[in-house]
Amino acid sequence: MHSKLRSTFMTMMLGVSLAGGAAVAEGSQEPATKSLRASPPGSASAVRWTEELTTGEGTGEFVRTGEGLVYEPYNVMRRPEGLRTLTGLYTFPARRLEQPVDTVRPLLRAKSTFGMGVEVDVRVRSASGAWSEWSISSTGEAVRLPWAGTEVQVRLALVADEHGRGPVVHDVKLEGTLEGGDTTQGVQSLAALTYRIYATREGLVGGTTANGHVIKSYDRFVALPSRRALASNGGSEYQVRVCYSKTARCTTTSVWDVGPWNTKDDYWNPSSVREMWKTLPQGKPEAQAAYQDGFNGGLDQFGRRPANPAGIDIADGSFWTDLGMSNNDWVDVTYLWTTGGTPSTGLIIDNNNAANDTTKGYIELTGSWTAATSTAGYYGSNYLYASTAPVSEPATFWFYLSAAATKTIDARWTAGTNRSSAAPYIIKNASGTTLATVYKNQQTGGGAWSTLGSWSFPAGWNKVQLSRWAPEGFVVVADAIQVR
Repeated sequence: MHSKLRSTFMTMMLGVSLAGGAAVAEGSQEPATKSLRASPPGSASAVRWTEELTTGEGTGEFVRTGEGLVYEPYNVMRRPEGLRTLTGLYTFPARRLEQPVDTVRPLLRAKSTFGMGVEVDVRVRSASGAWSEWSISSTGEAVRLPWAGTEVQVRLALVADEHGRGPVVHDVKLEGTLEGGDTTQGVQSLAALTYRIYATREGLVGGTTANGHVIKSYDRFVALPSRRALASNGGSEYQVRVCYSKTARCTTTSVWDVGPWNTKDDYWNPSSVREMWKTLPQGKPEAQAAYQDGFNGGLDQFGRRPANPAGIDIADGSFWTDLGMSNNDWVDVTYLWTTGGTPSTGLIIDNNNAANDTTKGYIELTGSWTAATSTAGYYGSNYLYASTAPVSEPATFWFYLSAAATKTIDARWTAGTNRSSAAPYIIKNASGTTLATVYKNQQTGGGAWSTLGSWSFPAGWNKVQLSRWAPEGFVVVADAIQVR
């Protein structure tokens, strides 16, 4: 499901409008080229950078041309919310800046007509490695981040008009400043928020989620009605723990879609942060308030009358298999990223054993691996890389389990065009049996956890090996793995 953006959105930054401040685009016959400029100009201490349009990651609806990045939506199966306004997300690699920033001003040059729109999302990584929620510039203003940091990531949200024609982005420049002082050290660790929410089954097998994932049978993910907590495709930076009291089962899974009913309802946030419906109590979805209390005239964001009070959708594998649910029902949802910048994670094994508790996990290297920090997005102090070759010589991440358990394995890397598009991760249990070989495209998806899969492991020392055996002329990157 692709998030709804206001179709009348004007692309503006810092109160300076495009095309002379007109409230709507000039005309439908010929699109107007629109430039966004910061006013007043940034200070000399500002950090400025340009996102290369060729480095981002999106769905097949994005086409790179000589003119720029074009959003051309086609017949992708969507949730009903996504059909209201076709929206595509295009994410750039994480970037490490020279100095901390807590405010980011997007400076775009784009071409659009009436009914099209562009929004800019930005997030910042904390010192502990956790990402903030995406901060959305929906009115064209500077984005204020929840804390200061040196690693940020930018995402575009492009809206097509009612005819399916999308805007063209020519270039994306940004300016970061530290306006409220360096608050990185002031991030407080808080308990993750938990609310009782009505859950519905997602289904939609064969469809495409808001982050570009193609839904499989018995898939495992959830949808929440705001893209502020939308994880990357295959990523686990935003996860929920869902518990169903009637079966006494719980499951932890990632947020890969946006919905149900609304697309701008981050109801888990306090009113000072919540994007819409700030008068509602924290933890109460707008669809629930509309359904139960007649809030907003009993209608959702799109003027529909909700058929249920749902605030979360659960994919089939999580719904049927993991939770044992047979019908839509109330569940307890813990929003694991809402910890003030401290991640709720499993066991993380870094590429540097100085950062590992080696009684629980460690890395072992075979062959020639080199430490580096030149590409942003790494976990800990650095990452390792090695050239691809017809030889295994793996980086082996060992992890210890005191008892047999089913565990999900995530991996991290830093992305780049010189990375392998088929980096082989070999999963082996304590008996030495190969459970799977998973190939990951390391040219994209850097700076985030990417799920390799879930397997049943026996007690003892199990392992994940990143092999060098891949098509030559590239490198594979061993940064860290997570066992959860």
